[in-house]
Amino acid sequence: MRPMIAAAGLFALATVLLAALPARAEYGAIAYDGKTGRSGWAVHEPSAPRAAEKAISECGGSDCKVVVKIGPRMCGALARIEGQKHVGAAERPDRDAARLAALNDCKKPNLGECVVKFNECNR
Repeated sequence: MRPMIAAAGLFALATVLLAALPARAEYGAIAYDGKTGRSGWAVHEPSAPRAAEKAISECGGSDCKVVVKIGPRMCGALARIEGQKHVGAAERPDRDAARLAALNDCKKPNLGECVVKFNECNR
């Protein structure tokens, strides 16, 4: 009986300690260079500044700017028109909603067919 009580106590203590640990927040970003049409993105980064830095680095242009920040438990998407320098980008709570919002944002100037280039979540 004592070993069961001890095991139950240890289990309860472990549960409390694990619940007290901070959750690993994950951040993301989408960067875009309007002059060259280059883009870059990052997800699963430990901080928002690190996500922005990585997305800008992946973009690779001197005029790359973060166009969407992707928070913890959020999804981001980027859509673009091939051969054009216009993109649509969005952050939403789920992948499909982010994809649709990016496509809708991309279609605004009606320059051609938009194609999703990036669609990921911080989970």
